Amino acid sequence: MGLVFNAVVYVAGYIFLLFVAVCLASGLYYLCEVVEEHTVLTRRILTASTMLVLVVHVLFACFESLPLAALGVGLAAHGCYFWLLQSFPFVKLLSPACLASALMLVASHVVWLQHFLSHFHQTTHVLCFFVLNVWLVPFGFFLSLSANENALPEGLGPSRRMR
Repeated sequence: MGLVFNAVVYVAGYIFLLFVAVCLASGLYYLCEVVEEHTVLTRRILTASTMLVLVVHVLFACFESLPLAALGVGLAAHGCYFWLLQSFPFVKLLSPACLASALMLVASHVVWLQHFLSHFHQTTHVLCFFVLNVWLVPFGFFLSLSANENALPEGLGPSRRMR
């Protein structure tokens, strides 16, 4: 192939990456808008997702030969996500629940990466495992960060309500 063909391929490749980035950004923006409009449904979805991942962790402990320490860290991380759900949609970034959730997310990444780097698995299997068991619930919380800015305060006493 000639120089012009290679130049066209590189330019088209960068344009393609730009299109992918714009599509991802617009998709994330749309999902954030949906979360802002339906905070109760989002809370239910996050609760169900957390329960699903906890059940999957228990099934892995019973039927697969995955390390129990990593499964324990995953269970603890999702326990922290339940703790974070108590104040949903009002997620304060410096609250103990949010800090514990972030710490457990990092710990979960570390233990699972150590396991998958020391044991061979297909890349698609590892990615699918991470999507469901490590990233799904934190991604939902990430999308819902903008929801607490637009949520109406509930439960304020009569002296604190706006007139």
